[in-house]
Amino acid sequence: MAPVSHFRVRRRGRAAFAAAGAAAVLGLAGCSLGDGQSGGGEEEPSAEPAEPVAAAPLVEEALAGLAEYQGITATGQIAESVGGDVRDVSLTVSDGGTSSGTIRAGGVGAELISADNRIFLRAAEDFWLDQNIYGPDFDQFDGNWVRASASQTGIEPGAVLAPSVLAEILGGLELESDEAVEENLDGTLTYRIDLAGERDQMWVNAETGQLQRIAVEQLVPPEAESGPQVRLDIAEADTTAVEELYSGVVTATEEELTSSRDARIEVAWDGQADMSCEDGPHCTWTGTVHDATGSGTGTVYVHMKVTFTNDEIGEQTCEDSGELEAGGTLQLSCDANYNIVSETQTEYTVSGSSVLSTRGLTGGQQESMLAALGEEREAVLSGESGQESEEPSEGENGN
Repeated sequence: MAPVSHFRVRRRGRAAFAAAGAAAVLGLAGCSLGDGQSGGGEEEPSAEPAEPVAAAPLVEEALAGLAEYQGITATGQIAESVGGDVRDVSLTVSDGGTSSGTIRAGGVGAELISADNRIFLRAAEDFWLDQNIYGPDFDQFDGNWVRASASQTGIEPGAVLAPSVLAEILGGLELESDEAVEENLDGTLTYRIDLAGERDQMWVNAETGQLQRIAVEQLVPPEAESGPQVRLDIAEADTTAVEELYSGVVTATEEELTSSRDARIEVAWDGQADMSCEDGPHCTWTGTVHDATGSGTGTVYVHMKVTFTNDEIGEQTCEDSGELEAGGTLQLSCDANYNIVSETQTEYTVSGSSVLSTRGLTGGQQESMLAALGEEREAVLSGESGQESEEPSEGENGN
């Protein structure tokens, strides 16, 4: 084996990771990913094999170019971890981290937008059923935007695929060999660079010197402990594509996301709610909601609407809301007073019912998200973004 070489774009001081679960390979329809094969297009026969070239200069040039992109397109397959469920993805990701595109899980597709450390999906009901995701307002998921976690999508695009961040992550990996091998990749002449790790590789276009494909078992964000497994074709997104990306995400934020729901926590009543009535009739409804699975992430805005009913005196409603943290509980309470004044004492039997719902983006969050998008868009298009490492979406005060 050739001596191990090192290369850095912006060194994070992190040693190259060891491959985990080598027997579990990211794949789809029987096709292994990250196995060193081109994944399409057979290598043309050659009378004389090309001489290997030095790998480190190729990598340095490719990653330096990548770090300067305003955005990339990334197409291929991802899994949350080695051996996890495979998802097909097609994404455009700006250097500020804003993203849009599609993912496909279990044969069912979903639209994705991600910005300001928030991820939203729009998909048919079958998509959510296939992932065993439910909620009190599950009937509203079908065809509508729903806030999701990185564990539900398999990836948080901005955390690992923003060009400058991706360049930093790849620059923190070590070379397995100091030589790059010429390879026909889907009809394009490339150099394959083998990285330290069981199946980690990258391909650089032999003509342009640009990064063309990566296959990495753990694409670990800066300061994180783990990351998704990926096999992605990478290309530069031009200014027009980046402008269209921001325009689409801004429009969705302005017009659609405040009616979105939230799937990051399965919200449910913890036990039975309590209803009591006094003279008036003055009725109070009190209950506790909780993270029903204990595996949620972030903090979800929960709304409760209660309806009190009597056939003679009609209906009264009341509402309450609050934020439920993953693994926690939230007490909700509201009351309504019929305030009936009568000279004779009359007894009324009042029944009550409640409906829980979630909100993926509140009005105040919408304002801050639009402001962040405006600042980021200006920085990216002016070439001044160079985004800093960000916390995962579920870590931003749960919002």
